Amino acid sequence: MSDHLIVAPYVSWLNHITTKLFPQQFSKRYLVLLIALSSGFFYLSWCSFWFGCLLCVAIVPMLCMIKLLIIVPPKKIFCLASIVLTLLLWNTLTIWWIYKAAFEGFLFAACYNTGCLALPWFLYYYMRKWGGLYIGYLGLVTSWLTLEHVHLSWEYWELTFPWLNLGNGLAALPWWIQWYEYTGILGGSLWILMANILLYHLLFEKAHPFLLKGFLGWVLLPISISLMIYYSYKEKGIHVEAVVIQPNFDSYTEKDYTSPYFVPYTRQIDRLLTLSKQQLTPATCLVVWPESAIDFCLEEVRVRDYLLMQPIFQFLETYASLNLITGSSSFCVYGPMKATQTAQKRRGQYMDYFNSVLYLKAGRTIDIYHKVKRLPGGEYIPYFHLLPEKALVWLKQRFADIGDIDPCLGKGNGAKVFEINHYIKVAPIICYELLYGAFVGSSVQKGANLFAVVTNDGWWGDTPVYHQFFQYSRLLAIAHRKSVMRAANTGISGFINQRGEVIASTNRLEAAAMRAVVCANNQITFYSLYGDYIGRIASWACLLLLCRVYMVRLRQKKEFVS
Repeated sequence: MSDHLIVAPYVSWLNHITTKLFPQQFSKRYLVLLIALSSGFFYLSWCSFWFGCLLCVAIVPMLCMIKLLIIVPPKKIFCLASIVLTLLLWNTLTIWWIYKAAFEGFLFAACYNTGCLALPWFLYYYMRKWGGLYIGYLGLVTSWLTLEHVHLSWEYWELTFPWLNLGNGLAALPWWIQWYEYTGILGGSLWILMANILLYHLLFEKAHPFLLKGFLGWVLLPISISLMIYYSYKEKGIHVEAVVIQPNFDSYTEKDYTSPYFVPYTRQIDRLLTLSKQQLTPATCLVVWPESAIDFCLEEVRVRDYLLMQPIFQFLETYASLNLITGSSSFCVYGPMKATQTAQKRRGQYMDYFNSVLYLKAGRTIDIYHKVKRLPGGEYIPYFHLLPEKALVWLKQRFADIGDIDPCLGKGNGAKVFEINHYIKVAPIICYELLYGAFVGSSVQKGANLFAVVTNDGWWGDTPVYHQFFQYSRLLAIAHRKSVMRAANTGISGFINQRGEVIASTNRLEAAAMRAVVCANNQITFYSLYGDYIGRIASWACLLLLCRVYMVRLRQKKEFVS
């Protein structure tokens, strides 16, 4: 019996239920159901082991909304509003935790990202209307991938927010996405978009045996290949014994020097040292402390002179073979001339304040990395150099009122690698930077064979963010085939191997030290070399598609006039 005859009954059944699933006239109740389904699927699936598969159907209800708009043009406002409302609910349900740091920040992030994500849908509607259904599909895929690419890679776009890029949502399912080493997260976004479009077309346009097999192949083949890679992959590189420290200081009280519950800097460092010593063995090579572990702002040319730093240097002299990577706050003084765009004038001199990582070892020069991918709003004001001086002063004061935030931190000059020795080279990654896979890949091109992620997730309290952020670290491990050492102030800290498997992890809100053996892998993946090439291809394809649809539209207008 041929495959066509086997599949035909299922295709007939799909065509039959299509008329049952889709209303023949406009229905507000049906629209509300679609909104609830789509936003609910997005929320349940995000970084979820149990419901991650729902991402493959979450977009289908939104495609139905556009079909309803095509069928019932007079109700255009309802259908377009339903798209925006669905996206807003998805954003609200998934990133509501931002309000813990600043409610204004949550409102802006949710509304801004909703507006960005609405653009591909408006393009889809007009491309489908003017160019046909299949042109509409291409427009949706290419414009969505272009938007994600802009968030990830376009250096002139300072309002980047890649948190909800579709490929990130599969982070808790490393068994499914081992092919990220070839595509990065944009490959996951493409897979999710196409799976939704194929399923929608099967259910709500016209089912066909070839299309049904195509849908099953598109979904199941990458998963099957990924499972084969996952269970056959062997860790590569030399073994490195490392320790990560989680000191567990409350960001709003114990680390804020204006708070009555502030823990003095000397006691903060004492806890870090005590925890480190608990896990050291003669074989330990690396110790990683979290972001802003040294919270006292250090002048970079005088780091060794600070009395506060002496216990750390004594510790390193006692353990002469040990290498310490630690988050820190630091600044550089340039003098009366403004040396960088981000430099601020204080007491007659220009200086830059940085979110930094220090590499310290007895007998070696101190190496410093400055964060490059800063958090918009929290660490810098996008396009602040274009703002009038009075507006900038007002904004800085507003951020200070929200929570002692300095929104004018300096920017580093690119990815950096700490060369521990000839065999071990560590790329420092600070918090938000782990979302930018191609940027991290630039450190791999410079020789990095291990990743040290330092972060402070304590700003958002007991919300899903710390879980999601930890899961995102697994994406880096898979995409670049590098082991990840993750040190977080309040958790989760731990180790992740080259296939995205969690070797060990801490609980949240506990002072802890954890030791593990990781592998320093010199292999460079396809994605490490070529970055977000899918985004670049999609951007050019979207531009060409827009030109084609524009020409079609002009021709239609001329034919209508004549």
